[in-house]
Amino acid sequence: PTLRAVEERFGVPQGIILGIWGLESNYGAAALNYDAAAALATLALEGRRRQQFETYLLALAEMVERGLADQQQLRSSWAGALGQPQFMPDVYLTTAVDWDSDGHRDIWTNRGDVAASIANYLADRGWRRGEPVFDEVRLPAGFDYALADGAQRSVAEWAGRGVTRMEGDWSANESALQAQLFLPAGAQGPALLLHHNFAVIRRYNNSDRYALVVALLARAFEGRGGLVQSWPRQLGALNREQTLELQTLLNGLGHDAGAPDGLFGSATRRAVRAFQVSEGQAADGFPTTALLEQLRVRSGVATAAPAREPRGLA
Repeated sequence: PTLRAVEERFGVPQGIILGIWGLESNYGAAALNYDAAAALATLALEGRRRQQFETYLLALAEMVERGLADQQQLRSSWAGALGQPQFMPDVYLTTAVDWDSDGHRDIWTNRGDVAASIANYLADRGWRRGEPVFDEVRLPAGFDYALADGAQRSVAEWAGRGVTRMEGDWSANESALQAQLFLPAGAQGPALLLHHNFAVIRRYNNSDRYALVVALLARAFEGRGGLVQSWPRQLGALNREQTLELQTLLNGLGHDAGAPDGLFGSATRRAVRAFQVSEGQAADGFPTTALLEQLRVRSGVATAAPAREPRGLA
């Protein structure tokens, strides 16, 4: 009943709230092993982001001064993220909700406050009531994968390029929605049209993977299936060290991947796509171990594997 009431007030589906709650704190089961004040003060003293963590520490003091939370319950992650939704103190001040009107915004033990606070966060950052997060789609033969470049196009325009929905046709209202094409596992994996609410979930955690997992958990809570297209696990994935090498080699070949940091972001994806175009490959922007090996060969740090002799021939 609480979840239904929270959804009615804020317009955020119950499944999305549950998905975020699950990822952030395992539905409240994750241990909060740190005293928030000590964690924030330590990170401010450490110095790399001193001003940022000093701001958090002052916000924490304001929380206690205003009586919004009990100082004894201010348990956090190592980075000072508070309670079951894992709010930083400044976010708590502006976004946490006292759902049961008891005078406290208890995001540590009160599930109503937890659910309403998560929903309020998303609503405040632009959640659109009734709109989808993503649609899984089929791409036509000969599709130009370079169109998965992050550009927003209307669903009607995607449909005009031969993109079809996995689950039925789009309605007239849905055809006007803006969406970008996302290939989370490259040309051999699922194809998704991401809508506005996907970007709103990313405001909670700036990660495509995070937003996709939340959306898939929400589908499961709603009794719906997962993705239709299977994930190409045989392609493997790059670890951080390999991604750092990938970025360095791309930069050396003139494809700007940004400052190498081992994190695969939009700049690296664009650089991978540019390299794929130069090699006459499907420009899906997806990094694989095979692609990394090609880059090593093109950069002269490895030699191409010799072609195998055909078997069974004299």
